[in-house]
Amino acid sequence: MKKISHYCTLTPDSLHQIAEGLETKVIDDKILYIPKELGNGHVFFTQITPEISAIFFDVSFNIPIKFVRLGGLDDLLIFHYDLSEHVNLIKINNIDYEIGSFDRLDLAIMDNQLESGFKPAIDERTVAIRLIINKNLLTDFIKTYLKEENSTKRNTNKSSFYHYGNIDSNSILLIQAIKNKSISEFSFESLLKGTSLKLLGNFFNKFYNANSQASDITEIENEAITKTKEYLQNNLYGPFPSVTFLAAMAGMSESKYKSLFRKCYDITPNNFFIYEKMKLGKELLKSGEFNTLTEVLYELNYSKLSYFSSKYFELFDRKPSEDFLKRRDR
Repeated sequence: MKKISHYCTLTPDSLHQIAEGLETKVIDDKILYIPKELGNGHVFFTQITPEISAIFFDVSFNIPIKFVRLGGLDDLLIFHYDLSEHVNLIKINNIDYEIGSFDRLDLAIMDNQLESGFKPAIDERTVAIRLIINKNLLTDFIKTYLKEENSTKRNTNKSSFYHYGNIDSNSILLIQAIKNKSISEFSFESLLKGTSLKLLGNFFNKFYNANSQASDITEIENEAITKTKEYLQNNLYGPFPSVTFLAAMAGMSESKYKSLFRKCYDITPNNFFIYEKMKLGKELLKSGEFNTLTEVLYELNYSKLSYFSSKYFELFDRKPSEDFLKRRDR
């Protein structure tokens, strides 16, 4: 396994350290291309403000690579958003966590003082955005978060912490949009800067709303909502079961159920079901197990190709036909 060690900085220095480990060069303090003998893709750096920077990874390696971010003295937080369509591994506090693959946890927040590792899957396209932020901008968040972490004893080191969770639905759409753009486009850097700020805005909006509403949701209610979410994920081949059915499963009125589901997942039950169904649809399209798009359509219990295509394009910015692999006779 090739090991690449680097420090995290708000300047292009960290990109140059990664380039040195990959035995390549940085262009214009912004871009490095993966050497062909290691794989393909690129890493793009931009400094948004003097206290916020972003690194965009769009890479595929053909050998095992481990990026080791060494603990540094700079007071920084790193937000790692992973929207790969497979599982990567991120190591925090000497524990490997699966990250990416849509249905898994796909957001990690790390203190710069805490060393971490990142191992992309081999022969898969890894797409991730890392936001590096000066802690001076996040005093209130850190104070609140550290208090919560210490109270639950999840972190034994009071000077550093981590968070491991889900990307909200709006942020997923933002990253989906930028992953389909070319870094050669003149507007790419501006798009990355705007997307990065929106990602932060979405996270803190969700964080503070969740804290202000936490007392509104009991543990029993949360378990009930989770149960219905899992039911939806396990029954994607059928039609949406209706809010009435889900509310009854949760033991709530329809209005209360819809309200609590949105508070928990920042999306309506129906839109969550559609979103999960489109992810399944993408897997089926690429499986090579079907002769026509219509067969995939029926497998998902849809009758109108126009509806499926519009929802699919809305999420992936691609037509289903672009991802369809026709079955080959064996």
